[in-house]
Amino acid sequence: MLTVLLASTTVIYMTSVKADESKVQEIGTPLYEVSIPGATYGDGPDGEAWAYAVAGGSPAVFNVLDAKTGERIDSFPLEGASSAWALTVDPDGNVYIGTYSNGQLYRYTPGDDKVENLGTAIPGESFIWRISSDDEGRIYGGTYPGAKVFQYDPETGEFRDYGRMVEGQQYARSIDIYKDKAYVGVGTNGPNLVELDVETGEKREIDLPEKFGDQTNVYDVDVVRDKLFARVTGVSTILVFDLKTMEIIDEIKNADGLDVSPVGPMNLAYLIIDGELHSYDLQSLELKPTGFDELFTARDFGWINLDNKDYPGKTLISLTWNGDIRYYNPITGNHKILPGQIEGQPVDIQSLTQGPNGNIFVGGYFAGGLAEYDYQNEQFTAYKGMGQIEGMTTHNDRLYMGVYTGARLFSFDPTKSYEYGTNPVEHFGLKDQDQDRPFALVSAGDKLAIGTVPDYGKLGGALTIFDPETGEYDFHRNLVQNQSVISLAYKDGLVYGGTSVWGGLGIQPSEEEAKLFVWDIENNQKVYESIPVPGEKAISSLTFDDDGYLWGLTSGILFKYNPESGEVIAEKELYPLNWDNVSHLWRGGFLSFDDDGSLYGQTHGELFKVDPGTLEHETLVDNASLFAQDAEGNFYFARGHKLFQYQR
Repeated sequence: MLTVLLASTTVIYMTSVKADESKVQEIGTPLYEVSIPGATYGDGPDGEAWAYAVAGGSPAVFNVLDAKTGERIDSFPLEGASSAWALTVDPDGNVYIGTYSNGQLYRYTPGDDKVENLGTAIPGESFIWRISSDDEGRIYGGTYPGAKVFQYDPETGEFRDYGRMVEGQQYARSIDIYKDKAYVGVGTNGPNLVELDVETGEKREIDLPEKFGDQTNVYDVDVVRDKLFARVTGVSTILVFDLKTMEIIDEIKNADGLDVSPVGPMNLAYLIIDGELHSYDLQSLELKPTGFDELFTARDFGWINLDNKDYPGKTLISLTWNGDIRYYNPITGNHKILPGQIEGQPVDIQSLTQGPNGNIFVGGYFAGGLAEYDYQNEQFTAYKGMGQIEGMTTHNDRLYMGVYTGARLFSFDPTKSYEYGTNPVEHFGLKDQDQDRPFALVSAGDKLAIGTVPDYGKLGGALTIFDPETGEYDFHRNLVQNQSVISLAYKDGLVYGGTSVWGGLGIQPSEEEAKLFVWDIENNQKVYESIPVPGEKAISSLTFDDDGYLWGLTSGILFKYNPESGEVIAEKELYPLNWDNVSHLWRGGFLSFDDDGSLYGQTHGELFKVDPGTLEHETLVDNASLFAQDAEGNFYFARGHKLFQYQR
């Protein structure tokens, strides 16, 4: 049933009419990328030096590499998994893989022609973050969203659930084992380090220095001999514990993560600090730079023998995010990087928009990447280097992109050649303002408006007004207290914003209902705030019609707002939603008026059309996410990693 409010009159309309999908055409997969969240190292069946890495994709793929050459020996799809941060090798050389978004544990025996799916570690837990093995070959892992720890016993084939490590937390982000204790890094609503007795299940929280109380997470945990390395983010400081006394004996600042190496020659471990590999003496606690720099984070470390004069004895190896293999020899100081032969996997589509040239631009999830679809020549062009683009819009003949993490703003001129760092150019980031995900962007006169979701464990998003001419921006946090800004529209000097009660992951909302606000750019002030649809927790899209009315979409409820009176004058539920079943909503719908006068959009996996006069709607396409329109009026949507067109 539909309710339209016109002054004091209530009008009832019929509900939606279904439509077929005969006008849908599959365009293809625009993005293939190599992204390696996690890796580990071990021996092949005949003692060969092997490296193991999971490439994220649809599905994720487990790769076996020759650690000396980077040559791919074998690969196996992990059906149902998107990727994996969690890999470890047990004492017998078996490789275990913990995945997301299915939260399952897999096992690979070197030389086998298959990977065995051992099942779901803990029902209801979708992410396995890191895993580690004890001396008996039992596997331990941390999970999300319950911040739990599990044990897998290969002797019995059974999982044990140790429960939530810290009340109120959602992430058990890191884990390692020392004797009969598991050390678990927890966050994001403040950092916690937990000692878990793996036999009794007893938990003890280890006190961290008070100065780290306002940080977000214990992101990495590594046991190296009798030392525990726990990296606290966002200051990115490693606390070094003596495991015999549990006293903090050192602090290492500006550590990049994700791992500290096993001990190598001369009692030295290795880690990356400020982009450079450093050695760390486990006895004297002395740090020394190696000269191997311009690095990013490491995906675990291993030691191998390359058996040549330039790399005598043991050589340190680690994999990079893009699958390259780094080598460093502590005797000669020689270092090199070789490409790992890992195939790029299809990347799920995260964002869509029409660019300044009328083509469709596509942003990739997790692995990132940017692609352009030339709809006239039916051709994709992929651009490398971009991170995960949460939202895009066109402003003054440039494509503006909001990138996770750190809420960074980039712009790209598609009439010029693509060269990452030059075109596109990065304008600024908002990490120091606790902002992380820029989903909402809108052209606002000669300015650009950006709405953001805060960092993990934080509440309070922001509206930022950027001036491309000067490069300056005005930042306004908590325009609506403790809510994120996830949708924007602009008209006559005013920015209209829709909010979500959810902040970053890892913290519960403090507010109950989403709000609509209005920001006066010239006077630099909020001039209006209200709850347009009581009971709704997010306003996912906003757009204006030709008569100056503002239309909004919560998740399933469409409303029409009169800016002059400040009243909602029409409202209709397009698709029902039980908010109790929603963990968070930052982007749930899209709205756009077309030249035919109809309102088109996407929500709840449906592409739909609405008659703005009667508010009757029809579903055009099922199983559709995201929404964009090319210069000829055709609509585009995504299904996983594939782009589709709805022809008109």
